[in-house]
Amino acid sequence: MTTFSRILLPIDFTECSTAVLPHAKLMKEKFDADLYLLYTMPGPEQYMGLEMETDWFANYGHALKQGAESAMENFIERNMQGFEPKKAEVRVGEIVDESVIYADEEKIDLIITASHGCHTAENRIYGSIAEGISRASGCPVLIIHP
Repeated sequence: MTTFSRILLPIDFTECSTAVLPHAKLMKEKFDADLYLLYTMPGPEQYMGLEMETDWFANYGHALKQGAESAMENFIERNMQGFEPKKAEVRVGEIVDESVIYADEEKIDLIITASHGCHTAENRIYGSIAEGISRASGCPVLIIHP
């Protein structure tokens, strides 16, 4: 029988993230697994092409990361009482890449993520974040459609 001991939940603080929680709780309890939460915020590469001083992101990014860390604490407090994560982290970068890197670093053996149900032209061309994680991950990915 397959077992999972380390489950990653990449979150974005939306209703889709909270919709995944009952599934994560079930898997945690079923396999007596540890939960890991990851929020990835955009980095300065998102602003390439804008004519700005090079050090502007250092101050702006620091404030954003502090806000994201506070949002992570609030998310856990509001939504995860009784099944708190073993570890919660905020990273800067591209969501798919950071999720896969984090999963490798923490030896994650299952990723549970939400499909936001977006069917934009961009998603049809490039694929969704959940699909990207599924393609790039070295472990199984459970995609929940909220």
